[in-house]
Amino acid sequence: MPALLDAPRRWRCCLLLWLSALLPVLSLAQTKPLSDEVRRANLETQVTAMEQAFMREDFEAFADFMHPDVVRLAGGPDVLARQLRKSMAEMSAQGGKISGVRHGPPTRLVAVDRQLQCTLPQTTEFQFAAATKSTQSTLLAVSADGGRTWAFLDTGGKDWETVRWLVPNLSREIVLPAKAN
Repeated sequence: MPALLDAPRRWRCCLLLWLSALLPVLSLAQTKPLSDEVRRANLETQVTAMEQAFMREDFEAFADFMHPDVVRLAGGPDVLARQLRKSMAEMSAQGGKISGVRHGPPTRLVAVDRQLQCTLPQTTEFQFAAATKSTQSTLLAVSADGGRTWAFLDTGGKDWETVRWLVPNLSREIVLPAKAN
């Protein structure tokens, strides 16, 4: 009878030994760096999904792509979504709308403090009555997990020091357009 009572204990010991041998192998498999091609493909997929969420006016999904500090400063994802929805309603009330958002190719990926960083040019087209206006800005893309997921920050109208305040480890290799006067 005592041998039967010890069986669950033996199974637990075997399971613990098995897990202790397997976990280091699994963690090594998960930390294998992605290739530059995969990082860039992830970046492309995610920036496109962010733009599509914006065009659908799905600002909750859009907020998921924003740099966490931007979301935090806005008061959280719900507040950010409300602010964007309000801005779009005000623009619509004045007869305007955003008719398109598109991005260009990313710059070289820069590794700094366990992050990847790069920029992408972005064009936003506004439709007002019969006129169309385009604005150019630069998106900062940051990945804290080796290029699996990306967070974005629109640097338009912000100088390098302001962006650095939001992203303290911003690499000096990141080039932002000069702030327009």
